[in-house]
Amino acid sequence: MFDALTPEVLNALWRGTQVTLGLTVLASLFGLLLGLLGALGRMSRLAPVRWLAGVYIETFRGTPLLVQLFFLFFAMPQITKVTLPPFQTAVLGLSLFAGAYTAEIIRGSLNAVPRGQLEAARALGLRPAQALRSVLLPQALRIGLPALGNQFIGLLKDSSLASVITVTELLLTTRGLVSINYQPVLMYAAVGLIYFLLSHAAARIFALAEGVLNRPYQTSRP
Repeated sequence: MFDALTPEVLNALWRGTQVTLGLTVLASLFGLLLGLLGALGRMSRLAPVRWLAGVYIETFRGTPLLVQLFFLFFAMPQITKVTLPPFQTAVLGLSLFAGAYTAEIIRGSLNAVPRGQLEAARALGLRPAQALRSVLLPQALRIGLPALGNQFIGLLKDSSLASVITVTELLLTTRGLVSINYQPVLMYAAVGLIYFLLSHAAARIFALAEGVLNRPYQTSRP
């Protein structure tokens, strides 16, 4: 059975893994930007801005990712007359989906920063944007990093749904290999192991980053 793991098969799995990582990293970065904008929108004093941010967040949190990908891939071209390639469509869909959840993570993290920090920043003469960039966001990042790590790992696994719009990521690559070598047990066990290793590596990286950010806040022990 293990004879099916030929160099060609391993290369195909590696290419699929690269696509999966590319989807996850790009969607996480764009999702983080959208999440920051969404969180600030939800916390805005302007009611229309709060409403728009709320509509975006609740829409993408309240509908399945699979439906969103189908809508972007099949319905949006009819509405906008613009057709994106499958990979770009998957990045867009995953980014919008991740941004909605990230917005709530960031909003909760900002609200968890003691209010005295903002008052101290104002007392020092910092403008709101400066206080946000230099005081609030660094502390909110430390608070929200575990949740952001979980979000990244979840997005890594959710990227497999991109296969339904013909993105040749890891899962679709494996399905193609199974149709050739008729070894579903070996192939799906291999793909499961790859997802596990990627998730474990991501968890370790975020744990290390969390330790680095928490180091200045740790009290010294005698």
